[in-house]
Amino acid sequence: MYDQRSESDARRFGILDRMQALENDLCGIKGIAHVEFDIRAYNEFRQVILIPKYDIPVSLEDYFAVRRHVLLSVLDVCANYGLYPSGDAIEDMGAHWYIVRSCGSAWPKAA
Repeated sequence: MYDQRSESDARRFGILDRMQALENDLCGIKGIAHVEFDIRAYNEFRQVILIPKYDIPVSLEDYFAVRRHVLLSVLDVCANYGLYPSGDAIEDMGAHWYIVRSCGSAWPKAA
């Protein structure tokens, strides 16, 4: 995983393989440079926080449409992994999105 702390947390919660596969699929989306995760509260809230960095040239004539397509692709990948809307708004932080997703029933409960 991109972040050693997240990797350590994922290992501790028994979701390392799932998180690595999620990261690989997200980084495979054209326009996503890398993604960081915050799963420190996974045990308590069963949520995954994604912070994907997007790299979309602002000079594109259809920049906003492309950016929306990339975001929808990220959300599709999340859904494919059983990560669903948490009720939190998706925050656009300029070059990153801050996305909170709730884990579906296929995600293991941490010990």
